[in-house]
Amino acid sequence: MTKLINHYLINDSWHLVDLPGYGFAKAGKANREEWLRFTKDYFITRDNLVSVLLLVDSSVAPQEVDKQCADWLAECEVPFCIVFTKIDNRKRDGPPNAANVRAFKQAMSEEWEALPRCFETSSRTGAGKSELLGYLASLREMHLRNA
Repeated sequence: MTKLINHYLINDSWHLVDLPGYGFAKAGKANREEWLRFTKDYFITRDNLVSVLLLVDSSVAPQEVDKQCADWLAECEVPFCIVFTKIDNRKRDGPPNAANVRAFKQAMSEEWEALPRCFETSSRTGAGKSELLGYLASLREMHLRNA
């Protein structure tokens, strides 16, 4: 449960920044609203922001808050991709994770011309790790060429 902005220096050359989420953090409403406010401010005031990784839990049915966040990022022209997490962690009595991912994409495609880049990942098995790291490397290279 991230409560602060955490900066991770990668290869002594760029930062990966972990920001508080908007989901099920065990915090009061006032704290969640404050996190949301400074997170949004962070996204729209960073000239050096290359991309946001919107983490979506694939083990639960699509959440309106995730779609709202994606819509807000798009409206503010903040570049982002969607990272579906926990693809191997199915909830008991819940639909398969792949069905949740399909449902989320379907809900978005009803309003979007084209979906942002999407990745399906597992921290347990490493599924999707190389694809996501390759994507991050391509963003870094593109940013260096345009700098």
